[in-house]
Amino acid sequence: MIKRSLLLLIVFVATACTVTAIPGPASTGDEHETAVPQALPTPSPLPVLGPAPDWNNDVWLNTDRPLRLADVQGKVVLLEFWTFG
Repeated sequence: MIKRSLLLLIVFVATACTVTAIPGPASTGDEHETAVPQALPTPSPLPVLGPAPDWNNDVWLNTDRPLRLADVQGKVVLLEFWTFG
């Protein structure tokens, strides 16, 4: 059992030592130079479409009165739209 474990360990070490490295970026010739990571491109900003239109719906669920955009200004709002019919 010990001989078998030792043999497996030797095979594992020998295999690990012979594995070739994954090629990296092309070298500039100076092996001591550290690679500078490339900057990621900045995404283009979203277009400004102006202020949001006010809500003009008169039927709201779970509220005591119709909501207006000014009522929820500065708050995080989740709207769930339903269609009836």
